[in-house]
Amino acid sequence: MSDNCKMTFEVENLDNASPATVSRCGIVYISPTDLGWEPLFKTWTKDRVENKNYCCAEEGEWLEKLVEKYIVKPNIEI
Repeated sequence: MSDNCKMTFEVENLDNASPATVSRCGIVYISPTDLGWEPLFKTWTKDRVENKNYCCAEEGEWLEKLVEKYIVKPNIEI
């Protein structure tokens, strides 16, 4: 492989990996409970704002407020 080639692997566990493999690969562990849909949404919104072809800063703020109001903390009265 060339020097500018990078690979990413996603594994369920490291049961068969040696300590050398783990240390050389730069393993990053993220718990499934720590990563939900909110970080993905915030990244998507930020990318849309930074790439001005998609939306302006105000639209990004509106999207975040709407998601907060209607999805994250809906005010349901029956």
